[in-house]
Amino acid sequence: MNTHMKYTMLAAVAMTVSMAVPLLASAQTVTMPTPDAATPPAVSAATPSSAPRPTSAAVTPKVQTAIDKADKEIDRRISALNDLQARIDAMQRVTANFKQTLTTNISNQITGLTQLKAKIDTDTDMTTLKADVKMITDSYRVYMLVIPQARVAASADREVTLVTMMNQLGAKLQARVSAAQSAGADVSKLLVALTDMSSKLSDASAQSQASVSVSAGLSPDNGDATKQAQNAAAMKTARADLLAAQKDLLAARKDADTIVKGLKSLPTPTVSASSTAPSTTTTTQ
Repeated sequence: MNTHMKYTMLAAVAMTVSMAVPLLASAQTVTMPTPDAATPPAVSAATPSSAPRPTSAAVTPKVQTAIDKADKEIDRRISALNDLQARIDAMQRVTANFKQTLTTNISNQITGLTQLKAKIDTDTDMTTLKADVKMITDSYRVYMLVIPQARVAASADREVTLVTMMNQLGAKLQARVSAAQSAGADVSKLLVALTDMSSKLSDASAQSQASVSVSAGLSPDNGDATKQAQNAAAMKTARADLLAAQKDLLAARKDADTIVKGLKSLPTPTVSASSTAPSTTTTTQ
């Protein structure tokens, strides 16, 4: 691969890169702690199959309006969870066990919300309805926890996917720098950039792993204020880790750009005429 092709590869990487892991390491799988499967609280009321929805005569307009609103909120959450499941299905680098755990958690959330919706549809008084509606947010932290949690995992998956691209580029750049050095070129600045690139990507890997480690084991707080605060703090830390990894990768990309431009500016090695001139042999008759 010539230097121009390498520069094209760098440009492609630069358009998609957000985080990466150590330079010149083999492709790897994200190691993530297995979070507890978030099992939603059981809904004790009968489902529509055993207790048909009350007729309009049994439900006041005010209660019916509240039921309709609650149903829309539940449907909105279930739709978001289905979209999230599609993202999880597309993950390629996270471990199979962690991917299955995410899928199980989402499935449990959807099942629980579906059962809760059935319960709400059978409520006839505002007191009971208010208690059930409160469960939508207290017991099913879809927007506050479940979706952000899976987004962190998705970001980690993208990082490891980018590892392969960055490793391929890094290995080729290192080979070119070594070849130039063997040919007598001054590559001291390029070696510094290679070292810094490796360091930045190693730190990006550590930050990425930390973001998953701090967030993967969280579960809905079910209205517990202390646990809610702990979850919020953990997710804040996870986002900060991802941001740190992104900054590391941007710095590594800049190093790669420096190396590519440096290689392009190196003078073409020249070969002396004496070393290339054909030898002549004089024979004596």
